[in-house]
Amino acid sequence: MAVKSLKRSFPIVKDDERSFYGGTQEWSRKKYVRGYGCGTVACANVLKHTVDRKGPEVSKGEYIDYTKHLRHFYLPIIPKFGMNGLFMALGMNVYFLRKRLPFRARWGCLSKNIFKHIEEMLDADIPVVLAAGPNWPNLFGNHRLNMYEHIGGQYVVTASMRAHYVTVTAMDDEYMTISSWGKKFYIKRDEFMEYAGKHSNFLFSSILVIKAGK
Repeated sequence: MAVKSLKRSFPIVKDDERSFYGGTQEWSRKKYVRGYGCGTVACANVLKHTVDRKGPEVSKGEYIDYTKHLRHFYLPIIPKFGMNGLFMALGMNVYFLRKRLPFRARWGCLSKNIFKHIEEMLDADIPVVLAAGPNWPNLFGNHRLNMYEHIGGQYVVTASMRAHYVTVTAMDDEYMTISSWGKKFYIKRDEFMEYAGKHSNFLFSSILVIKAGK
C-alpha cells in the first residue's frame, strides 16, 4: 500500500527554539501525570489536530493548559493506573457532545480490522490513539514493543513501550509513524500484532476508533 498519512501536518509544539512532534506528559509538574498521562496527551494530540486546530503550530504553554483542561473535565487520570480505553472513549464522546462536534468514539475493534480502521481515520484526517497495553495475564511481565527512529537512512530501535498510548499519524505496509513523548517514532505493524496477541491482548492493545456521526 502507499503511505497513508494525515491530510494536514500534525501539530508541532513550539518551546522557544525547540520543536516537538505533538505533546508529552513529561511537561507536567505532577508526578502522577508524568507517569500515567500518556492517554490524555494522545487524545489532546487528536483534538488539537482535528477539532481545536488554530494552525500547524501550538505553543508549549497553550498545550500544557489544554491538557490540564482535558484532564480536569473529560479525561481524568487515575494515579498508578492511568486511563483505560473505555473511559477514554467516554470522555471523548462527552467532549464531542458538549462541543456539538459531529464525531463519535469507541474503544477497540476486531484485531483483523485494526489497520483498516487506522487507514480510514488517516484518510479522514483524524490521528489515531493506539495502545500497546500491559502484559497479560502477567501484569508484571516486562515484554515490550520496540520503537524505532529513522537515523542515517535506517530504522534503529531507540526506545520501547508497554502499557502506553501513542498517536498514529501515518502508516505504510511495514511501519506506523507515531507521536510519543513529543518525538516522532516508528513501530512495526507485525511487531505490534505479535505483542498484542502474544504478550498482551486485543482488548488492551487496540485503537480508539473515531468516526463522523450525525
